[in-house]
Amino acid sequence: MPHKPNVENRWWVETTIKLPRKGKSEAEMPKLPVAMSFYNVARDYDQQKAQEDLTDNNLKIARAANPEPGTWAYVAMTDEHAPKPVVDRIKNQLHLPREARGVLLDHGRLVRLLVCGPQFEDWIIDVTLCDEPSVEVYVWGVMWREKLFRRAEEALRQARRWALNLIQHPPQRDEPFRNALL
Repeated sequence: MPHKPNVENRWWVETTIKLPRKGKSEAEMPKLPVAMSFYNVARDYDQQKAQEDLTDNNLKIARAANPEPGTWAYVAMTDEHAPKPVVDRIKNQLHLPREARGVLLDHGRLVRLLVCGPQFEDWIIDVTLCDEPSVEVYVWGVMWREKLFRRAEEALRQARRWALNLIQHPPQRDEPFRNALL
């Protein structure tokens, strides 16, 4: 007579009880310079505040900096700062149109530029200068265009062209914005 299957004769059923592992304390963790620097950045990260700021972060930063038309405002985002000659060179390479407002965000290892319209809500061009520079265009809070570049100079030139187009042909709020200008 064949044996009926039961827990003892089923090799795939685990019959032992395992206690949960005890995690290592922070003092026992290995000290890795790159990983630890990231951990230190994220240590006091406020998840709730980040969720609230997620949608209009660039707009909030631009409003808080509140540069005059045709001028740049400098905002340090971290304790680490880009060298002053680099910041000055970037400002000089992207000539702001007279009506546009500029905010330079210093993240230490990378620099971001926000080029805004006369009214911050109209449009914002976000230029990220890093290993792979990019330019993003937001019109009425919606991303309309994104482009990657090989060199920072190309990204800055394109951002200026798009800013001039948006100033000359401002998007109307009641009409759907057409991508044709960019």
